[in-house]
Amino acid sequence: MISFREKYKNQIKNLADTMQNEAMPALTEELFALFETTGNRLTYEAVYFARRKFLAVFGMAAYIFGRKEDTVKLEEVLLEICAEECWALPAHVNRKDNPDWCNSVDLFAAETAQALAEIITLVEGIGDTVKEKVRGEIERRVFTTFEASHQGWECSDHNWNAVCCGSIGSAALHLFTGKEEKRLKRYLERICHSLTFYLDGFREDGACMEGIGYFNYGMTYFTGFAEQLLQYSNGKINLFDNTKLRKIAEFQQKMYFSSGQTVSFSDGEIKAKFRMGLTSFLAKQYDTVHLPNQAFAADFETDPCYRFMGLFRDYEWTKEEIPVEDASCTGRQDILPEAQWGICESRNGIGFAIKGGNNGEPHNHNDVGSFLYLIVDEQLICDLGAGEYTAEYFGPGRYNILCNSSEGHSVPMVNGGFQQAGAKFGASFFESDGVGKTKIEFSGTYQDGTVQKLARETWFSLEDGSLTVEDEFELPSGGTVTENLVTKGNVTLQENIARIQGRQVSCKVEIEGQFTNLRVVEKLHFNHEGEQETIRLIQWDVIPKIQTGEKGDRYYGVSKYTVWKC
Repeated sequence: MISFREKYKNQIKNLADTMQNEAMPALTEELFALFETTGNRLTYEAVYFARRKFLAVFGMAAYIFGRKEDTVKLEEVLLEICAEECWALPAHVNRKDNPDWCNSVDLFAAETAQALAEIITLVEGIGDTVKEKVRGEIERRVFTTFEASHQGWECSDHNWNAVCCGSIGSAALHLFTGKEEKRLKRYLERICHSLTFYLDGFREDGACMEGIGYFNYGMTYFTGFAEQLLQYSNGKINLFDNTKLRKIAEFQQKMYFSSGQTVSFSDGEIKAKFRMGLTSFLAKQYDTVHLPNQAFAADFETDPCYRFMGLFRDYEWTKEEIPVEDASCTGRQDILPEAQWGICESRNGIGFAIKGGNNGEPHNHNDVGSFLYLIVDEQLICDLGAGEYTAEYFGPGRYNILCNSSEGHSVPMVNGGFQQAGAKFGASFFESDGVGKTKIEFSGTYQDGTVQKLARETWFSLEDGSLTVEDEFELPSGGTVTENLVTKGNVTLQENIARIQGRQVSCKVEIEGQFTNLRVVEKLHFNHEGEQETIRLIQWDVIPKIQTGEKGDRYYGVSKYTVWKC
């Protein structure tokens, strides 16, 4: 059977042959201004990343195959990238207030510097004039800006830190080693200090609160830089010698179901591809890290941004094949107690994941108490993951967007209202027993005074995948509770049963107790690729019990339902 690495090489060769006579698309002022005028990011970014595809394809092809035509094309691409007005994206610059906006260092400016520095260092046959032009542009656009002032992302605890620091550190190691050692030492001290904040952003259990996609993103740049640093220092500076980092490296494998579906909490992905290079390297560092099934590995074109750091290492770090984990369903529950996540899979391939946490997490969604339920490779009760990134998505209207609001998650509405945003709105209790039972108390996620008690208890069978959910609540006088389940499937209703039909599989939700007005509400959602989807909310109103006492009436009740595979 052909290896991952051979398939990867063949893909690069075919792309280089196909693109040899193609021209790079042009970036224009009109495209750049779209974000400023409409909030649209995707139109400009589609062209920007198409240009990075040329850089990645011909950088890799020239490195691997050494063909003259690839190197000549690569030189053209390098000069085109050097001629761009700005390497940062419109969403990350402020043209109105920053006169030096062209030299802003965001994720993508830093990534571009890393890619260019690595390519001119490792690829033979690039002319000296082109190399000098590239070095000059990296110096002007990235190094000078970095040296001039502290950057906001240096003390951040999320992917920006790892990507920007890892990129600049990698570029400096490529371009300064043996030439500007004192300058390099200053860079390395500053970057290594900054990366401690990135690692602090992970929970002690290793969880990346931004989701599996951002784990891949940040860890690729952290690991790429750390490996270069290890080699440069002859093993004296080893960022991998870190107990917490072992836990972080184990995070990815817990996010995978045997079908290749992944836990999509926060701005996560429903079916994230793992980086073969990154995972292989981490598996060599830590014997507790396992590779998911190779079928779920990213290929050269999986990343729409064509980030060279990861693409290059998918080739370099896969020279030695690593055994993959058995993909069969064995019945398991993984618990991340600090993140308050529980992930289960039954022996017959049904998956379930539930979260506590709070509503002030990185890439936050208002989703405390939410869960997803999947059969084989279809989420039937969904966590939608990331929506389309627009100005509003990261602006004051974030929680008016369905996938970020608790309305777009399978949690109750109280008095017709949703959960509130902010770290103070979180679960006060989370506990999982390791064999499918979880309990969360999350009354504190709603507006103050709205609900006195809201506890969710779930039982997931590791044998047959059936799920029972019980919500116990207590309300002030006259309050209401509405259950809310999120699906992309088609729904039919009959008495106390809602049937969800996916593409190939289906389940039924059987409601117990007293309730009224079982209904389906349709909503529109724009997914991360900007595609419009119809989302269906299955809702019913729970009828509370009323207890009269000297201190007034008490409104309380239990809502219970079971989810079964049809």
